[in-house]
Amino acid sequence: MDIGAVPALGSPIRALDRFTARHPFSHNDHFHGWILRNLPSRRNRALDVGCGEGLLAARLAESFRTVDAADDDAAMRAATDGRNLPNVRVLDGFDSAVGPYDLVTMIATLHHLELEPALERCRELIAPGGRLLVVGLARPDTLSDALWVTASALANPVMGFVRHPAPATEPTEPPVFPVRDPAETFDEVAAAAAAILPGAALRRRIPFRFTLDWRAL
Repeated sequence: MDIGAVPALGSPIRALDRFTARHPFSHNDHFHGWILRNLPSRRNRALDVGCGEGLLAARLAESFRTVDAADDDAAMRAATDGRNLPNVRVLDGFDSAVGPYDLVTMIATLHHLELEPALERCRELIAPGGRLLVVGLARPDTLSDALWVTASALANPVMGFVRHPAPATEPTEPPVFPVRDPAETFDEVAAAAAAILPGAALRRRIPFRFTLDWRAL
């Protein structure tokens, strides 16, 4: 049913969309803080898979001796390379990474990959005592998922206002990132992680993301 055809529902949603557009913020960048608060104690080498424009790689470079930034997309690699960070090396995709790493990160990347092989490769790349930190997207499927999405939708404009209190006068064109809808549900990701990464901790987060935290033995 088209919500726009129901005035009682369509008008508030359209108003919420307009408000959110005037106070935008990046859901992915929002989780940089979570990653930086959970870095491993040994910080020699880090790998950021799906580095995008290199924002997280640049921040990791402040804490690690070297950072490998991997992306399948040539435009994203060029953007990261253009930052000219002396201790960041840009890799042509996840397959080009050679471990061991003290940290592997992914933000909005795991759902672009085959789930089980990607988790297995992360396990192989991480040195004993190292850490895997994933911020991911999952396909809503259960009542818990519906509540998670609803809470995220309600919190989103508030978080945008806090981060961007001055209304944007013109719509901001987002970077052209590769986009793919997630195929796996949160429960499916959790089951795969339990089998491949014993002890991994997964949590639904607001807004619209989950986190996966695993320490290699």
